[in-house]
Amino acid sequence: MARLLLGLPILLLPAIGHAASTRPSPDLASQGGQCYADLAATRSFTLGLPRHAQPTPDGKSVLYLRSAARDTTLHLWRFDLAAGTETELARPADGPENLSVEEKARRERARMTLTGITDFALSGDGRTALVTQADRLAQVDIGTGRVTDLPGRGWIAPRFSPDGTHVAAVRDNDLYVIQPGTGGTVRLTHGGTDTLTHGLAEFAAAEELSRPDGLWWSPDGQALLYEEADLSGVERHFIADPQYPAAPPVEFRYPRAGTANARVRLGLVARTGGPTRWVAWDSAAFPYLARVVWPKGHGPLTLVVLNRAQTEERLLRVDVATGRTTLLLRESDPAWINITPAGEGRGHALPHWLPDGSGFLWAAERDGKWRLELRHADGTLDHAVTPPDLPFVSLNDVDPGAGTVTVTANPDRTQTALYRLGLRGGAATPVGTEPGLHAARFADGGHAIFVDSIMAADGGATTLVRDRDGHTLATVPSVAQTPTLSPHIQYTRAGSRDMDAMIVRPADFRPGSIYPVVLSVYAGPGYKEVLQAPRLYLESQCLANHGFIVVSLDGRGTPGRDRDWERAIKGDLIDLPLQDQVDGLTGLGQHFPEMDMARIGVHGWSFGGYFTAMATIRRPDIFKTGVAGAPPADFADYDTAYTERYLGTPQDDPNGYRASNVLTYAGNLSRPLLIMHGLTDDNVYFENTMKLTQAFITAGRPYSLLLLPGTHLLTDPRLRGRVSVAREAFLATTLGKPTPADTMR
Repeated sequence: MARLLLGLPILLLPAIGHAASTRPSPDLASQGGQCYADLAATRSFTLGLPRHAQPTPDGKSVLYLRSAARDTTLHLWRFDLAAGTETELARPADGPENLSVEEKARRERARMTLTGITDFALSGDGRTALVTQADRLAQVDIGTGRVTDLPGRGWIAPRFSPDGTHVAAVRDNDLYVIQPGTGGTVRLTHGGTDTLTHGLAEFAAAEELSRPDGLWWSPDGQALLYEEADLSGVERHFIADPQYPAAPPVEFRYPRAGTANARVRLGLVARTGGPTRWVAWDSAAFPYLARVVWPKGHGPLTLVVLNRAQTEERLLRVDVATGRTTLLLRESDPAWINITPAGEGRGHALPHWLPDGSGFLWAAERDGKWRLELRHADGTLDHAVTPPDLPFVSLNDVDPGAGTVTVTANPDRTQTALYRLGLRGGAATPVGTEPGLHAARFADGGHAIFVDSIMAADGGATTLVRDRDGHTLATVPSVAQTPTLSPHIQYTRAGSRDMDAMIVRPADFRPGSIYPVVLSVYAGPGYKEVLQAPRLYLESQCLANHGFIVVSLDGRGTPGRDRDWERAIKGDLIDLPLQDQVDGLTGLGQHFPEMDMARIGVHGWSFGGYFTAMATIRRPDIFKTGVAGAPPADFADYDTAYTERYLGTPQDDPNGYRASNVLTYAGNLSRPLLIMHGLTDDNVYFENTMKLTQAFITAGRPYSLLLLPGTHLLTDPRLRGRVSVAREAFLATTLGKPTPADTMR
């Protein structure tokens, strides 16, 4: 059978699939999807907010990227603190963005979905900005606004030299240095190919280790360190786009669990070119390069490397004259190591060396929760800087003159806040504690002011400029549209394990009525669902407003609680998370009679899609329907660095992979299940859904399938809106609408 669901082709397959007929689809708003259309067009009302805001070193202005309220095209802006005015410094060049396959993949790894000027970097003196648009580079004079295009096209992954006089960038998988003043370029590496890259992070680092960089300048700007990644041994995957059958498939090197990773090494080369000096460490035993820090001052070039099982982490000091490394610190965990925070976009990467080289700041879960530590130059512990009751999140600033650090920490499990502490001890001083989520950014070398970007607990979003004591000096202008719906969220705890929980009720909630319940879920490692930032949950509110109660829970396996809570899932990604979500739902249902526990649905994307498929199949007594987006059905088909962290390799633990595989249980499907998946997804490959549908067909189990154009991120706002409408329509069809009070159980 085939049918259309609000203009979206859905294949209903009892055992054999037939092509769905199609007709011109009506306008999204006319389908009752105005709420979803607004969310998609505004990216949940985040378009128009300042992005990547950072102060200039002189403390006089703030630079940031910003688009219009319903436009994804970013421009570079400067806000003058004294005058309280803003100036557009640079706008994107006209014409389409012609992105290379490499740049598209890089953006996918970075979850970058906007266009225009997508990145900028300041020179050390704060006078010049390097801006990136697609494969073009330009310099912007901060004082005059003069824009100077850099020579050539095809550049990716550009990095400004510390003094702002040179730019390192990659083209055709080789590393170059560009001198903007003369327009000359120097090629530093040769022999780059699709399987031998120079200056780029390999897939595992960019996707799973929070390391997007593959090249680093020396503090004096005279040399570069670059990654060489040999991908020749990595499995070849091909993705064909059915929309363009005349175009050849695109080849990717994708490291599936249990197969070969890229072989990575680091080379040191002079800015002017010449031979490469290779850095030596035991890369066979520690193949993952997780962090690279080359600090100013007297601190050494430092690496963080991991063994493949990710149970041991080593901090290595590099002698740049010889390339030799020495061990400074070793961390281990029998389950897995959570890598030290990257500082990406929010603060300093760790380790952070003190300017005199006498020691460095480090972070570890030594007592079950993250703490910031001060260590001697030889790696031995001096003392913990943050107290045990204030779990450390990120290092935002180090002021050696004042002897202080500014950090982001968790005052409770659902919020973050900013604090200043003495390097040598003392009480924490709050400098940004409004309820919600905070992200701080200081200027490089400037400690007097900082930018605090807040997703507030009242549903607002704002970017404040503060002095070092936390006093608000200014608000960076936003042109974001005010949300057209208000969150109605109750934060609570659920189940015997006191799980963080969130209940989203309709805006017109009617006491005495009972509502079908939808579990909006991720339930996997590395992502916390319940946070006191209502603007993150506008889509859940939209769904609730159409007649549902939406619930989210953080069970075992999710971060932000303690070491044992997170690592309880080692060797089995589904049993405990599924048990916890069911226990939490059951507990909430006992306290809130408006929740119809006989009508519960579940939906999620990526790991949430995996969980949805598992929950619908394995617990039909609880979940009456599910909508699974891009599910990694068989983790043997997912990448090494993520999957092996939790399950080991398929060769070492086939039972763990079997228990965690949706295909193991596919023959038991007895509830309606809609699967959505992008045909050109290069993160969770479509083969996952293909295998799952084949298993359903073999077992004669009916299911529904929505094939999507595009990748894992659904960047097209029209597509995002229609996917949301399709999800809701399927849930409404299979769960029904609210029950009035006079028909309550």
